Amino acid sequence: MTNDNFRNDRRRLLRGALLGVAAAPLATLSMRGSNAMAQDMPKLAEDNPQAIALNYVHDAADKDDMRTEGAICGNCRLYLGERDAEWGGCTAFPGKAVNINGWCSAWVATSS
Repeated sequence: MTNDNFRNDRRRLLRGALLGVAAAPLATLSMRGSNAMAQDMPKLAEDNPQAIALNYVHDAADKDDMRTEGAICGNCRLYLGERDAEWGGCTAFPGKAVNINGWCSAWVATSS
């Protein structure tokens, strides 16, 4: 590999990395925006096959024997709804609204 090829490859890599970093906030906004209207989304039913597979319940207290203490949809990294709304979007259940006080086995603690 010649020195010129190495420089071009490095430039292409850096350009791609910068474009990726620049696009990340836009992707986050578009994902949140698509789930911001939770009142327009149908509520996830507990008998939904995906909800059953992930042990989803509208009231986390119903799964106290399975979940980490204090774990609810409202403090999950996958929850996309507003923190003061009763229902919000979730990346584990696209197109469906989950209860902020609910829980499923896909729960992941938020980083903040």
